[in-house]
Amino acid sequence: MSRQYKGKSSSPRNKKRGCLCRDGSYSRDCCDGTYFAQGVGNVTKTETTYYYTVTNCSGGTKHIHTHGIELTVNDIYYLNFKHTNHSGCYTVAATRNNGHFEVTSVTNYNNCNACISAN
Repeated sequence: MSRQYKGKSSSPRNKKRGCLCRDGSYSRDCCDGTYFAQGVGNVTKTETTYYYTVTNCSGGTKHIHTHGIELTVNDIYYLNFKHTNHSGCYTVAATRNNGHFEVTSVTNYNNCNACISAN
């Protein structure tokens, strides 16, 4: 038997947050206003976007961004770019406020020669 509460402890009904289902899982569809189905907060994954200026080990500069991947200035990385063929070895030169090219994964290296040899 479930009770419905009208106060702060009842579950949401607007499907903006997930709620506890009877089987122990969480879903927006289980938000029925019952105490049992109390909301669990934001169900949308959020990641920090980081922006950098990078210099290719072979020359050339790009302005990049990553989602949830924080890089260290002056470190060397093999960068995998989304939707472009610019993947390669880069030194992170600086942080910035924007960046055009999206990087989806990185591998850290000690120096450009090691990065280039490995890739």
